[in-house]
Amino acid sequence: MIWGKVLGGFFGFMLLRWPGIFLGVLIGHWFDKALEQNMRQGGGAAMQKSFIDTLFAVLGHLAKSKGRVTEQDINYVSALMQHLKLDESAKSQAQAAFREGKNADYPLVSKVSEFRRQVGWRKDLLQIFIEQILVVALHDGKLEQAEYDVLLRVTQALGFRRAQLDMWLQMAQAGQRFRGGQGGGGYQGSATQSPSERLDDAYAILGVTRQASFAEVKKAYRKLMAKHHPDKLAAQGLPPEMRESAQEKAQEIQAAYELIKSQQGNGN
Repeated sequence: MIWGKVLGGFFGFMLLRWPGIFLGVLIGHWFDKALEQNMRQGGGAAMQKSFIDTLFAVLGHLAKSKGRVTEQDINYVSALMQHLKLDESAKSQAQAAFREGKNADYPLVSKVSEFRRQVGWRKDLLQIFIEQILVVALHDGKLEQAEYDVLLRVTQALGFRRAQLDMWLQMAQAGQRFRGGQGGGGYQGSATQSPSERLDDAYAILGVTRQASFAEVKKAYRKLMAKHHPDKLAAQGLPPEMRESAQEKAQEIQAAYELIKSQQGNGN
């Protein structure tokens, strides 16, 4: 793990200039070692299990919020379990969590808040958690008010604002269109999309408008790639089952950036 050293060196430089880099890297090294030891001792495994359990419980609650869980909901969640390559034990636990989440008295906010405490400072993991829920919420091409209300409660329990949820929702909707409504790669877009609409979605995936300068696009791209880098997320405790999903999101961000770069005629 290197992120403690990287951040320590950065903040050390900001506070004490060059002498601070050595001190910051040293403190960051101790932090990385402590975090690595904690994860070896089981803290990471417990957090990873909580990630998967909470994810599927929230998905159960989301599906039930519409009044009844449809066969399409069940099939999509089952496909997600296969996509994540859950083994039989993990699959059984995810199914149990999904059933628990469907209960009308499921304590959504307290369960999500408990998960947030386990994740601690790793906000990138919390964002990945919400993004995965958004993908499932949009699988049928629409979002009902009851579903949005659940998403808002989850977002706020994780410490984010409504504005952030709305932005991530727009990015997820753009990503769905950019993929042609499919969950995998290719990024051919919808057959009904015009080149202009596809370009609009590329900008939306990066969280910027079409009026953004290329420098602003590049900054947004680098920020998103840093947040979604699978190795960085793995170091923070992302469950191994989620690594492929993180990789696919990074590929989507890359594809959107490359499209914008080709349209703006920038070769760098």
